[in-house]
Amino acid sequence: MDKHAKDGIKVKGFFNVQILGKGGKIVGESGWRRNTLTNYGLNNICAGAAIGSAGSKQVSHAVLATQSTTVNATQALLLGTADNAIAVTPSTIATGKARCTVSFHGSDMAGTVTIGSIGLHSTDSASTDMIAGATFATSQYASDQSVNATYQLEFS
Repeated sequence: MDKHAKDGIKVKGFFNVQILGKGGKIVGESGWRRNTLTNYGLNNICAGAAIGSAGSKQVSHAVLATQSTTVNATQALLLGTADNAIAVTPSTIATGKARCTVSFHGSDMAGTVTIGSIGLHSTDSASTDMIAGATFATSQYASDQSVNATYQLEFS
């Protein structure tokens, strides 16, 4: 194996979740936190998509959930989905940095829920296709609030 094959490319993921109250005021924020890329994400998003492999996927939706235990690489979905899977807005922000943003609206829910995790998915079903996910300090998310999330994948 030559020197270049040993160097490899590293992938890191980060997210920031903000809960917004009336008038758009931030009432809760996770801060930038590291997330876990799942095996599904590494295989189908990072490796497969890079070469146009049949069956490769891309990030299309995000979901909030009640899960508060650490997300692991073999996990296919978050536990206790709290909101519908919402389409993300993707962009590249610098060389090797992909970002997607998403807004959840509490008015889409029946009432207040406790959220503690966020995940990226390749479909709107958010069933068994989690690309990346992470937990954060649990927060109350009410029907008169919204949640803005930013997810970033960095390739270096």
